[in-house]
Amino acid sequence: MPLESLMTLVEKLREQIDAHGSLLRQNEALTRYTLIDPLLRELGWDTENPTLVIPEYKGVGGSADYALFSGDKPLMIVEAKKLDTSLRDEKVLIQGLAYCQKRGTRYLSVTDGRRWEIYEPHRGGAVPIDKKRIVEFDLKNGSAAEVCSKALVLRRSNVERLSNAVYLLEGEDVADETVLRRPNIERLPDSPSPPEDPTPKHQPPSPGLDEHEWQPISGLNLQKGHASPREVRFPDGLVRPLTTWRELMDEVTRWLVDSNYLTTSNCPIQKPRSKFYVVSSTPVHPDGREFGNPHRIGGVESLYTEGFSGPQVADIARTVIEGVGQDPEKFKVRFSPP
Repeated sequence: MPLESLMTLVEKLREQIDAHGSLLRQNEALTRYTLIDPLLRELGWDTENPTLVIPEYKGVGGSADYALFSGDKPLMIVEAKKLDTSLRDEKVLIQGLAYCQKRGTRYLSVTDGRRWEIYEPHRGGAVPIDKKRIVEFDLKNGSAAEVCSKALVLRRSNVERLSNAVYLLEGEDVADETVLRRPNIERLPDSPSPPEDPTPKHQPPSPGLDEHEWQPISGLNLQKGHASPREVRFPDGLVRPLTTWRELMDEVTRWLVDSNYLTTSNCPIQKPRSKFYVVSSTPVHPDGREFGNPHRIGGVESLYTEGFSGPQVADIARTVIEGVGQDPEKFKVRFSPP
């Protein structure tokens, strides 16, 4: 899905809101047909394919306006409202969240066609609903490019990838939040496993660092051996769990690839003041040596990351982000989620 095509659609939907707002505010079905369906289709959800999208999906306590599928499991429930209806009706949210929690569905989206709010029902256990909201955007607020960067969270490949990041233990209650992490970075055959982070489990925080707050990658100044972050948040609001410094590098690279910022055309990217590549279309350094521990970031054109570890990964990730013209201030990590 070219980003230009999505930007064109966003501009068109803005025009539809301006031209037909009075009608859309009176009719949910018309809002779905005019605003919601086109965006879902552009983001890879073919609304005419019942293996991907089922409208009026029957569930616990009623039906959902849309269920977005991969295989035989719904990955996201979408609750639709007519234009300019409040998205934070507690009754609707509680019903949607309860449905997702009961069925193990990873995401809930609520939209009036113009505004979209995405929730992660299993996030944080019994925390307030607003703490489960992970992304929100408004088609009329900001430039088309800014809107698109956030709307990409709904892209089918992104939803499938993120939904596969955790899975429930067989037979466990969803409310218990008993999950296992499953890596989604494809590893090259016969390449050695990445070394464990040699980080003390209870490393004291660096001076001035609030372990519970989001910290921009560009502002980290950590001592060698500092514990790896536990989450990374991208400019579009996506949050990914981390267990090692190496995962930070892979997740940043994957997000840049999925967002069409990083391609083979702007590779290789070299580690500053060194002779080593950090990302390349082939796992070979300038001197001909193979990557010591390559990870392949999947896609039509595969890229490879080298296996650096420790706090230096933050600087390396910043190099990659800046190398494709993005702002590292918008990529944030935190070391101890609340």
